[in-house]
Amino acid sequence: MFQVTPVVRNLLIANIAVYLVQSFLRIDLATIFGYHTFSLQEMGLFKPTQIFTYMFLHSGTSHIFSNMFGLFMFGPMLESFLGSKRFLILYIVSGVGACLLHGGISLYEISQLPIDSAEYTMMMSIPMVGASGAIFGMLGAFARLFPNTEMIIFPLPIPVKAKYLVSLYAIFEIFSGVYNVMPGVAHFAHIGGLIFGILLINYWNKKKNRFY
Repeated sequence: MFQVTPVVRNLLIANIAVYLVQSFLRIDLATIFGYHTFSLQEMGLFKPTQIFTYMFLHSGTSHIFSNMFGLFMFGPMLESFLGSKRFLILYIVSGVGACLLHGGISLYEISQLPIDSAEYTMMMSIPMVGASGAIFGMLGAFARLFPNTEMIIFPLPIPVKAKYLVSLYAIFEIFSGVYNVMPGVAHFAHIGGLIFGILLINYWNKKKNRFY
């Protein structure tokens, strides 16, 4: 039977609880806890804590479902392999790393836009929310630790090794970020989470307690 591990369970509960508060009590948590670009610091909208808190907020049902599904599918195996402490570190570091890369690229993109453009207004006014960066960090860690594990790409019943599947995801996200595919999606946050997840696994692997 599939067993949900302790940290995965607590993360699921925390994310779902926050989403229910957002949805049913109609509290605008994103304005306070979502990540606002550093450019808004003078207006009081940017807070350093948002680099952490943003990953527990979601913009809609499909958003939280996809992220929690990823956590549910990959989290227990990673937590069982890494241990609860390291898994939680992986999750948080990936989420924070995702925000840092997204934030840095956003600052550059904003500096290149006319102040009166619609894109400038959107990037300045809409905060980033979601656990996607942390989830992509888990995917990167999974592909690094279990590269030859075969996975199915829904809806095609074709088994693909984890290392190839995650590589395809990375290429897609880079392409989407560069060419602004699906505006409003933080593609570089996904890449940031993926990079930090892999780097953290590589760091742990170089220490005495090697994984493989």
